Amino acid sequence: MEAGSTPDRERIVLNWTEFGQGAREFAGEILAQYEPELVVGIARGGVIVGAVIASALDVDFFPIKVSRRVMMEVVSEEPVLVIKPYSYAAGKRVLLVDDISRTGATMNIARRALEKFEPVEIKTACYADRKGDGYEPDFCKISAESDVVFPWDYHSARE
Repeated sequence: MEAGSTPDRERIVLNWTEFGQGAREFAGEILAQYEPELVVGIARGGVIVGAVIASALDVDFFPIKVSRRVMMEVVSEEPVLVIKPYSYAAGKRVLLVDDISRTGATMNIARRALEKFEPVEIKTACYADRKGDGYEPDFCKISAESDVVFPWDYHSARE
C-alpha cells in the first residue's frame, strides 16, 4: 500500500519509528488517568499496539480476535469473536486495545466477551479513532477524519 491520498481525504501514514514513539507516549497518557492490571489486544493490529502498551506499563498482555476473517478468508459480514478472552480478566482492571476504531463494532463485541469474566473495570483504547464514526474509546492517540495507515499495513514480507 502506498502513502498518498484517497479521493475525499488525506491519509496519515505512520512508519515504525513514529508508531513506536507514539505508542510509548500513548502508554504514558493512559497511565496518567488509568492503571490497568491487564491489557487485552484485539488481533491483528490491536495485538501490536496492546503488546507495546502492556510492556511500557509493565503489566500482563493477552490477545483476542474479533474479525470477519478466519485464515484471511472472509467468513462473516459482521465481526465475530474468533479467539476468546481468558478468565485472567476476572477481578482486574482491564485495558482493551485496538489499533483503529472505525465503527466501534469490534470493540463492542470484544468488550461484551470480556464482561463475562467480571473484571473490576474495562477501559478502551484505540491508537487511532475516526472522528464522527459514532464510537469514542476511553483513550485515543490520534483522532482524525483521515485514514490512518500503520506500518504493519504496508510493510509486508511478501513484497
